[in-house]
Amino acid sequence: MRRIRRIALIGAAALTVSAVVSGCAGDDGTDASGHVTVTYMLPSSWVGVPGFKENVRAWEQKTGHQVTLAPVPDANYDALVQARIASKNGVDIFAGQDTAKDKAAIMQPATGPWVQRLNPDVRKAVTSPDGKIWGTPSADGLNATGVLYNKDVFAKAGITAPPTTLAEFRADLEKVKKSGVTPLHLAGKDGWTLLQHRSSVNASFIGADKDLVAKLDGNKVKWADTPGFDQEYQALSDWVNGGLTNDDALTSTYEASTAALAKGRAGAIINGSWALGEIVKSNADAHIGFFLLPAADGHNTLGLQKPNMLKVAKFSKVAPQAQDFLNFMIAQPQAQSFLDANPGVSAFTDVKAAKPSGGVADLQKLVDQGGSVLPFDQQSVIPQPQDDIIAAYQELIGKRADVAEFGDRVQKAWQSAGAKSGAAGF
Repeated sequence: MRRIRRIALIGAAALTVSAVVSGCAGDDGTDASGHVTVTYMLPSSWVGVPGFKENVRAWEQKTGHQVTLAPVPDANYDALVQARIASKNGVDIFAGQDTAKDKAAIMQPATGPWVQRLNPDVRKAVTSPDGKIWGTPSADGLNATGVLYNKDVFAKAGITAPPTTLAEFRADLEKVKKSGVTPLHLAGKDGWTLLQHRSSVNASFIGADKDLVAKLDGNKVKWADTPGFDQEYQALSDWVNGGLTNDDALTSTYEASTAALAKGRAGAIINGSWALGEIVKSNADAHIGFFLLPAADGHNTLGLQKPNMLKVAKFSKVAPQAQDFLNFMIAQPQAQSFLDANPGVSAFTDVKAAKPSGGVADLQKLVDQGGSVLPFDQQSVIPQPQDDIIAAYQELIGKRADVAEFGDRVQKAWQSAGAKSGAAGF
């Protein structure tokens, strides 16, 4: 899905670019000198991130081992990884497979000095109920969804501080409209962007009720019965009907929305922090900030996504070296050099961007405050019915459905997804 691809582009390429790009390790993974070759299979879009090659070369020079890249097209990545896993050959390090039911059968639990360096909220998020961490976090920046806004546009409209309630946000959008700028740009043609509103809303829902995911996964409550559901989606509907969004909300694209924000033609968008990279491409001088989409009850919660987790294959004959490589890549010097080349918010407490942009600095403050939650989609065991939810969003912002009808569509999609997954209670 496009959203996942964009997240990867900003970060997860924190591994191997210095070695040969094809071939697999020998039967025992060693050469005549006793050195090994570690084969890392990664999506092709993860290759080429600044600051990465130097760290890989440093590990190779330190150890004498080699890392072989095996990049494959993003669209085929999961299937090809699963094929290698099934054949128990041709891969030592891989990403994904986070939802595998029997993780111990295909990957090895990870450990290293980095565990204690993790942000406490991140450490909690990546630790399984069995106390193990199935994968090593990469050095890429963390991501969260919320409101990205043009600070110059807001300042010109007389807004001096980000809103913390829905009423304040509505008032700020009205001020931006009066200044002659589109207040909020929606990109309904790229439906995945609408799901970023959902992610933002769901984070505060979870913040208010830590058991909400389990309740919904067990079909014990309905989406529309979640406290704040009606208020959040009525607010979105009101922004559209009140002329506080772009006229082409249903047909506009992600690129159009980020360009409009970057060039001051829009006051805000609702998306992930990964969009900061796209915004800079349109206008390197744009002053962009980040704040949480206000919760209905005013208690706003940050939904902080897990870092990309890199796994050592269960059957790897060079598992110790593969884990050593992953540990080296996120040791403080390497993680810091990577973040210097790719400013963001690190999963590690001892790694900070030296000169963060406004949006990155705003997100860092929220992360440092603590109290973040893992996004709903990364907690739920139900495969998310994204296409159906996107369709419901498009009906809502297209003024073809009211909030009650939107809630019914979401619930119907959820019931179907739960039943198809075989989850108990559906």
